[in-house]
Amino acid sequence: MSCARWSAIALQLALAASLGLLPGCHHKYLPGTEGPDQDAGASIPAADSGVGIGCTGLACQVNKGCAAGSRTTITGKVFAPNGTLPLYNATVFVPNSVVDEFPKGVTCDRCSGTVSGDPIAVALTGPDGSFTLTDVPTGRDIPLIVQLGRWRRRAVIPEVRDCAKNALADTAITRLPRNRVEGDIPRMAIATGNADPFECLLIKLGLDAAEITEPGATHDGRVHFFRATNAPGTDLSTGAPRANELYSSLANLLKYDVVLLPCEGGAFDKSLVDGQTLTPDPRVLLQQYLDAGGRVFATHLSYDWFTYAGSPYNKLASPVNGAGQWPVGQPDLFDYIIHARINTAFPKGADFAAWLLASNASSQPNQLDIFQGRHDLTGVDPAYATPWVTYDYSSVNGGPAVSHFTFNTPLDAPVDDKGEKAYCGRTVFSDFHVTANAVYSNTLPFPAACKNEPLTDQEKALVFMLFDLSSCVQDDSIAPIL
Repeated sequence: MSCARWSAIALQLALAASLGLLPGCHHKYLPGTEGPDQDAGASIPAADSGVGIGCTGLACQVNKGCAAGSRTTITGKVFAPNGTLPLYNATVFVPNSVVDEFPKGVTCDRCSGTVSGDPIAVALTGPDGSFTLTDVPTGRDIPLIVQLGRWRRRAVIPEVRDCAKNALADTAITRLPRNRVEGDIPRMAIATGNADPFECLLIKLGLDAAEITEPGATHDGRVHFFRATNAPGTDLSTGAPRANELYSSLANLLKYDVVLLPCEGGAFDKSLVDGQTLTPDPRVLLQQYLDAGGRVFATHLSYDWFTYAGSPYNKLASPVNGAGQWPVGQPDLFDYIIHARINTAFPKGADFAAWLLASNASSQPNQLDIFQGRHDLTGVDPAYATPWVTYDYSSVNGGPAVSHFTFNTPLDAPVDDKGEKAYCGRTVFSDFHVTANAVYSNTLPFPAACKNEPLTDQEKALVFMLFDLSSCVQDDSIAPIL
């Protein structure tokens, strides 16, 4: 049996022991007592916490009879793997049973209001990354799980004091994992582009460079590194395959939870490789990947994946050009910093603006400072897409522009039995780069090519969007749910 398999078994046994699911575990519980009503917004009640007569596991260590209306709570903040950037909309919970492993490959991961592990207490983090869990088990070695999409970190709180506010100050407990040893990381693929070194942002958000490898490497990282087929960016010292090896097969795409397609510095027909037409068309395969539950993050000229003759994604733009495609290449202020406006008219947009403030961004409230912004969309059809950031280029006769938007797939999703659209996949499109100044030179190997500098506001924004992309899929018009 492999070491990885033994490690997984050991983790499950340790969790089972801490949950009281193994013989010889003893618990305290005050039966028949109830505390005051739960504080509004403090914690999302679990569907079936097991508190009360017939409780099991750690649920029997919940004291709901605290004096004078006090409660047993756990408070803290969740951070990105770097331990400094707060994370919004992460799920934090105390499990009462073994948590299911994530399935391999793409699945339709819709927000359902439930989470694996029969949680006793569960909460979502706010814009500043903070959370409060109420009516939690007390005692030693209380398990805590932090999860965002397929990012997941298991930790153990040394002691939770009864009828008290237990504040977690140690970010090592509440940050997401930097590598597979620390927890679960989604399987991602990146096709490095000449104009946008997105791969360097993965290092800045705290991911271990050792987790970024070529496919099939001896140490198989969670992020597979490909070089863009037309105009590649950095390369690994060991040499990475061309990106057409990634996207010329639907089976290959479906291995990855997230696919990153940063700008290559030119618009290229993605149905061609070295002048030869690929069959099937990779753009059609990408649509099938998204409809199955895949996630795509594209920047600037990678719009060539979405707007072309006959593309179903042409209708995202409003208005379109004379050929019925996105009105790309409009006047902009590429060599300047623009002060773009954040759309706060929908829940996640308002929380994104608040998150930037909590992340110590230098942009003014409800704004995002962007360097090297482009103008390839005037607007988006609200029936299909949500604009997050906009700017008006009227000073250079460019007019209004959408700088950043998202859309869920399938575009014309059927309605489920709850009357909700049955979305599965999600795309983030940013009409600006992470930054062209993030590398010393594309001739240097990754990660040595990456500059080690503080995150800019637009880099922080793209970290936010990457984690939002990783989370469960729901309609952006409603506030986040589990």
